[in-house]
Amino acid sequence: MDLLFPILAVILFVVVCALTLALVRQKRELKHAVVSAKEEPTVDLVSAGESTFTSNALFATLSHELRTPLNGVLGLSQMLNDNEDREELVAIEGCARHMLAVLHTLVNLSKIQVEWDDLPEYREWVSVYELAEQVKKNVEFRANLRGLTIQLGHQDKTTRLRGDWDHLRTIMENVMLGSIEGVSLDRVPDERQPMTVTWKLTEKGAIEIDIENPLETFYIDHAMRTRLAYESTTGANHSRIQMQFLYCSVATALLEKHDGVMLTTEVDGGGVKTRVNFEMESMEASETKELPVGGLSLSNQGAPEAKQSLKIPVELSILVAEDDPIARSLMEAVLKHMGQSVTFAINGREVLEQISSDKHFDVILMDIDMPLMDGVSAAIALRNAEAGDTGLVIPIVAVTAFNTLSDQGKFKRAGMNYFLPKPVKLLDLRRVLVDVIRKENLAQEVS
Repeated sequence: MDLLFPILAVILFVVVCALTLALVRQKRELKHAVVSAKEEPTVDLVSAGESTFTSNALFATLSHELRTPLNGVLGLSQMLNDNEDREELVAIEGCARHMLAVLHTLVNLSKIQVEWDDLPEYREWVSVYELAEQVKKNVEFRANLRGLTIQLGHQDKTTRLRGDWDHLRTIMENVMLGSIEGVSLDRVPDERQPMTVTWKLTEKGAIEIDIENPLETFYIDHAMRTRLAYESTTGANHSRIQMQFLYCSVATALLEKHDGVMLTTEVDGGGVKTRVNFEMESMEASETKELPVGGLSLSNQGAPEAKQSLKIPVELSILVAEDDPIARSLMEAVLKHMGQSVTFAINGREVLEQISSDKHFDVILMDIDMPLMDGVSAAIALRNAEAGDTGLVIPIVAVTAFNTLSDQGKFKRAGMNYFLPKPVKLLDLRRVLVDVIRKENLAQEVS
């Protein structure tokens, strides 16, 4: 056990080095493209555009390749933390997830710049209440490190927005992360202070989100700094960009898609108030205890923050499609730790063969990037009954390192029911499996 922490630290260091090298490579490519464009504008503006596409592909590949080993690191740390409470394990997970947030922001920024005119959207009814609760969980560790606690104020639990879950989450999460990163490390207090996040539907039908951070440093030129961060990949000789403005640049770019704006004002007595306002179709719906999209049940919401065991009292028969042997070993260990039965397939074709057989499976955990047949193609084939009637109804969970903007919509259109990005949070995996059990029991009661 004593050797575990140095090993995990070395792995994280290697991952950071890989990210740094990729960023250096991107900067060189873009600088060369812009210099060439200035010298021969009639020819090399196309090359500059191709370089932008190249950098987007580079970041997407980088994201996928780094998430796979991080999935192993975080999976092990979460399993160990399930057996014993160790601050070091919590710190490892928190630091790794912060690195993922940075990587996710860079990938999304690159994707928005390349696909601005044709950025896919998967429109569905999204609960603002449950969206905000999920985002709070995602950023809470980072907020705590900056001396903050997050306090949510909801207008209600019934408002639904007609939009892309992933886009809405990215807007809210990046605005909150930007505010958190705006806290100077020399201002972190001994006692945590509340950062309040409230939202409401205005009389004009717009969504208004207010974030008040008592520790954030105010910049009168916040909007200009955010715009410069967005344009930072033009190859100009910029100094280090503050992550605060990179986070905000992704949020403001998406806000423009919905006629939205983000404004920051200085608060009397210290701190900053950030207001986000955008337009989107809305409706009132009945309260639920589960997410209407994204596939994660929040049935434990409102319960005390006591530690929850990963074990599940009901055993499911789970088909796991995964081509990476290390990821298979980890998933086998995790699911057996949860008390589940596991069968493996190493590509989409094997999934179809397994489902076509007489074996019974309750759910499929589907990787996306696999040889012979990928996860999306396999899901479409299942929903088209190419493996029999079972494939029409069996729940499919996308478990993948692909997690850039609009990826979730692509998986949903293929017929997948749930989405778990790598590195997988084991409690999220548990919530998905519990939700599968709940829905299976309801179906049996109806029949």
